Amino acid sequence: LLGSKPASTPLDPTIHLRQDTSSPYTDAPSYRRLVGRLLYLTTTRPNITFATQQVSQFMNSPTQVHYKAATRILRYLKGSPSLGLFPRNSQLQVRGFCDANWGGCLDTRRLITRYCFFVGDALISWRSKKQSTISRSSTEAKYRAFGVATCELQWIHFLLQDLKVCMSKSHLLFCDNQSALHITQNPVFHERTKHLEMDCHLVREKLQVGLMHLLPIPSKAAS
Repeated sequence: LLGSKPASTPLDPTIHLRQDTSSPYTDAPSYRRLVGRLLYLTTTRPNITFATQQVSQFMNSPTQVHYKAATRILRYLKGSPSLGLFPRNSQLQVRGFCDANWGGCLDTRRLITRYCFFVGDALISWRSKKQSTISRSSTEAKYRAFGVATCELQWIHFLLQDLKVCMSKSHLLFCDNQSALHITQNPVFHERTKHLEMDCHLVREKLQVGLMHLLPIPSKAAS
């Protein structure tokens, strides 16, 4: 890989990874070691978190396609060695961004939730995870992402309190789905949203106590 050509993105946008029938990769242990190293690198390179989560799904029976996708992440890292975590001086305010890839897993159609949180301009928390449930709409998927991100934001809030860090402004959480934002403002549970009751109560409770403010963000900016 030392002489390989650098890649511009961690994943090839034209390829969707799944349990396919392509030729198996004969050295599965080396594939697992490679993915393990990539997982370690996500600590300082959060921009490869989603790509690494995708290739980590096939540890037991990787194929040539999966191995090629994993090595592409390495080629991306080779072409962007200067990127990383660079905290800057800025006002202390927690800003979070959450999103959900509705039916993102092509094999199970389970949603993939993801979020990231900043204190000022420093990225402090991020995650990309395939959930155990299947959502019936993009609104439901986004709202479940709200619930996951709200739990993380509450933990960050308590951690900062323990560290005696005084926030200059209220916490902000951004989402690109207007329907999900409307649910947070509507106190009535409808037939189509009653199965989201736990997430709805959680998000509304944190809004009412002033833990955070929810704000819209354009889909292009969220991606």
